[in-house]
Amino acid sequence: MKIALVGSRVGYIDRGFESFTRNLFERLKDEIDITLFKGTGESSSKEIVVPAFRIEGGVLSKLGVSFRSREKIQERSFALGMLPWLLRNRYDAIHFSEVMLGRALLHLRRVFGFKYKLIFSNGAPAPPEFYDCFDLTQEVTGVRYDDALAYGIPKERLRLVPYSIDCDRFSAVTASKKNALRKKYDIPWDKQVVLCVAALKKHHKRIDVLIDEVGRLNRKEIFLVVAGHRTEVTPELEQHARSVLGYQFKFLTINHSQIHELYQCADLFALASLTEGLGIVILEAMSAGLPVVVHNDKSFRWVVGHEKLTKDLTKRGALGDAIDELLRDPECRESWGLRLAKETRIRFDWSNLKQSYLEMYLDASSNPRRGVN
Repeated sequence: MKIALVGSRVGYIDRGFESFTRNLFERLKDEIDITLFKGTGESSSKEIVVPAFRIEGGVLSKLGVSFRSREKIQERSFALGMLPWLLRNRYDAIHFSEVMLGRALLHLRRVFGFKYKLIFSNGAPAPPEFYDCFDLTQEVTGVRYDDALAYGIPKERLRLVPYSIDCDRFSAVTASKKNALRKKYDIPWDKQVVLCVAALKKHHKRIDVLIDEVGRLNRKEIFLVVAGHRTEVTPELEQHARSVLGYQFKFLTINHSQIHELYQCADLFALASLTEGLGIVILEAMSAGLPVVVHNDKSFRWVVGHEKLTKDLTKRGALGDAIDELLRDPECRESWGLRLAKETRIRFDWSNLKQSYLEMYLDASSNPRRGVN
């Protein structure tokens, strides 16, 4: 069984399915024949840097090409850049998370007569009509799995395999360690820290809404930390945060290898986005023993497992009120944290999901094509 794992932005973007792709590769590289195709970094026999246009920070951005157009160009050029390796190696299956890249790989399969199967990881998420052409789809939540079945995709072409994390890495730390971590990242030791891990942008992640909701509380003991990849609107968001929160906030961009330390020095996790595929950051926060506040979307409810922690974040004040209520009740916060950490370990720890990934690869590799040939 020879697997190609594709992360076209791995190396210069470290969020969402980029971090999922990197972590999955690290967990499996010594167990099966798997090769990571990535956007940049060091190359080796098992990690291939593919020449392609970049969606951020490259010539397309400098030329003022729209984000949507950059996305199309980047994903298609990446698939084309993989061609030399596809011609030299016989991959049984290619596992990827980007629809347009997958469609380009499907086109290459037709043109060159490749035999690889295409496994689409629906982490964005995309609607079923976008991925009905692929051989197998990994749905990362039960909600999306049910949606795909209802659309008409046959059960044998679907797998419910959630993203996984290493719960031991994110587990809560002692009070002294927590204070040491706050000192490391220059976060006040005597504040109640609200953490959000998300790209530093307005669209989708709604960091501006989170800033306004925390600012509306007008409580000097609350300190907001937002950690994530910087975008073109980050300077504007920083200026907005300064006007609303004064010096009661910090924006950070750190390597994902250190991100567990931010969860371990926080008191509460909040995410303002209205939709996610699964939201690895929610799993990480819950694993660290943090109560979470997320939108009352069916996918979020499936991930968190408790409607009391999901609110209608389209309503002004709902996010701030939920944050305020949890921060004012330390016993409730601790109770939720312990409960969520335990449940996350059972449902999403890598040790409990590893076999599901291996079986998905074996199934795709050994069975006939099921998508569009």
